[in-house]
Order: sequence, then structure tokens, then C-alpha cells
Amino acid sequence: MTESIRVGTMLLKDGTRIPKTLAVSTERYSAGWSFITASTSAQFDTKVENAGWTLFYMAGEIRTRSFGFNDLARTASAVAKVINAVRRDSCNCLEIIAIRHGSFLGLPYTSLIAHSRHIQRGRRFENPSPMPERESSRSHELLYDPAPTGESQTVFTAEAAQAWENEGGSRSGSSHPVL
Repeated sequence: MTESIRVGTMLLKDGTRIPKTLAVSTERYSAGWSFITASTSAQFDTKVENAGWTLFYMAGEIRTRSFGFNDLARTASAVAKVINAVRRDSCNCLEIIAIRHGSFLGLPYTSLIAHSRHIQRGRRFENPSPMPERESSRSHELLYDPAPTGESQTVFTAEAAQAWENEGGSRSGSSHPVL
């Protein structure tokens, strides 16, 4: 099956829910993943959109490289690394966007670039990961040192006001600060 991996190949995690109206043919690739046949990524994206679902395109490339003398084994190893990265992103689909073969010091390698994709109903990405979600926003009070409390705050404020007045703060007719 590795010979079927080329630029534009989309792999779909087995068991992924897809719209019933979406007729998609797949071929088994590896344990838990199948590749989509008879459809380019753009065509598949259009079909998903027409069914009222969303096929997310995650920002950030996944780059992998595998070394070895067997071309099929190198490609399979690189794809396995991409699949692991897609699992970490909690996505159920991936798209191969570049494949490059080369050699380094006489050792052949295969380099893959892919993007995580995710198919689901709805426009808001639902992360099925068991990891706790990050805090979406912090309170602005946490960004600054807490204000002093009690009498020291009053004394500090009075001292600051007195110092300002001693420098001509309230008597200054100018709108520019005195330097």
C-alpha cells in the first residue's frame, strides 16, 4: 500500500464518523488508518462541506524524515511518524502535501510534509483528547503585582501625592510634565 502514498493522499482514521450522504471509498493502509481513493483532497473537502460538515485544515506542517535502503519501508516509516503526530493533534485525518527522496552521505531518505485534518459535524473544533483544556484567558489581575493592602497603601499614596506637590505638580500651569 505504500506505493499509493503520493502528494495529495488523504488518510482517514478508521471509525471516524462521516456524513451518511458522503460516499467515500477507502483502502486499508495500516492499523487504524485507510487512505481515501477516487477523490482529491479538494474534492473531498467540497463533498464534506456540501454535506454540512467541516473538514478542518490545521495550521503548521508536520515534517518527518526516514532513512533506509528500502524505498517502501522508508515511506511507510515516515507516514507512521506523521500518523503519530496527527494523533497528538487529536485529529482524525491527514493530508500528504510533499514527498521528497534524497540521500545524505550515501544513505537514502524519504522526507514527508503533511497537515493534520479533522472531519466533524459543526464549525467549532471539538478536541476529543482526554487532556485537560488550557485556561482560555487569565484574569488581568494576575499579570501585575498585587496592590499593597492595609495602612502601607495609604501611607504610600500620601507620600507619593506629597512628593508630586513638592515638585510643583498642582501649581504647574503647563500640561507638560516637569522633567
